Amino acid sequence: MQLTFQKDELLYTLQMVQGIAGGRNTLPILSNVLIRAQDGNIECAATDLEVGIRIKVMGTIKEEGAITVSAKKIADIVRELPDEPIELVTTANDRVELTCGEGVYKIIGLSDEEFPDLPAADGSGIPIEGETLCSVINKTQFAASQEEVRYTLNGLYFNLMDDKTEVVATDGTRQLALTYCPPLKSSDDVTGLIVPLKTIREVARIFAESAEIKISHQKNQLLFADENTTLTTRLVEGEYPPYQKLFRDSSDGRTVISKEAILRAARRVSLLSDPKNFLICLEIDTEQIRISAKTPELGEAHETVSVESGTGSVRIGLDARVLLDVLAHIETDSLIFEFTGEFIPLIVKPIGDNEHTCYIMPMRLEPASPLES
Repeated sequence: MQLTFQKDELLYTLQMVQGIAGGRNTLPILSNVLIRAQDGNIECAATDLEVGIRIKVMGTIKEEGAITVSAKKIADIVRELPDEPIELVTTANDRVELTCGEGVYKIIGLSDEEFPDLPAADGSGIPIEGETLCSVINKTQFAASQEEVRYTLNGLYFNLMDDKTEVVATDGTRQLALTYCPPLKSSDDVTGLIVPLKTIREVARIFAESAEIKISHQKNQLLFADENTTLTTRLVEGEYPPYQKLFRDSSDGRTVISKEAILRAARRVSLLSDPKNFLICLEIDTEQIRISAKTPELGEAHETVSVESGTGSVRIGLDARVLLDVLAHIETDSLIFEFTGEFIPLIVKPIGDNEHTCYIMPMRLEPASPLES
């Protein structure tokens, strides 16, 4: 095989695949990127057996062929090369030789025969705007569980309705985020899909600039594809928890407040929250929100933020980390707090966006002292 690339084209492609190759795999071939020139096209591919990527790369083919080589090593080398054309040649015993300017770099590779087959996009699938899909991911993925033992919560749940798709993430104990996107249902046989969190992060990274993405479901796999890239993932098997139990028709109180004002105040006050549980207290009324934290070993803090409008009042305890995470993913200047009681989840919504809702589970507070103000 003999190929010629511009540095920027090759480096961009290698950076796209490097996040999927490698990791904790024990099979050496899974740490490698497949470089293949066939039928007039050059393609790079990588997989960890759970997630796989195929991406086209611009280049000149002098001789077709295929080889796999360490994804990290070739990316590191190409990154440091001067901005000159790069020639890639395969030699005997599965060696790869890179030539750029006055430099020659020889890397030991592996035959492509052991590289797993990855499905290719056939142009079918349900289209969705890239901006829409990335927005859905940004609004929800932060709430998914990071604990591997709760595998069904380690991803986004796509509830495939006939008229829309409900996208949900939750860690099962502290928070839940929900939003909607256009319908992605392709058959009546499948009503919901759990897409792994690693895949979701790769989709947001790889397709950040894509105008349109086509999504297709094949047995236990899901394919995301644009005109140059196909990302394949295994779906999480299992039942997603009945999150609809959190839904309620109405709340006793409703407060509108500036996102930046509450975010900055909560961030400052949380510096003196107990590092064991990060508990902060929100006292919400029709005029203001008082945020406070107290830790015997550290001290205490409180700050008051004026509200734009409000009805009702509540005193509620929250995990500061969760509150800050939720606020950081609200995409409007103002937001709504909806509440019913100190032991009922606080609802957070962007003002003017009825399709994004976050639920924060409350924490138990000590009774308020009569001297507190």
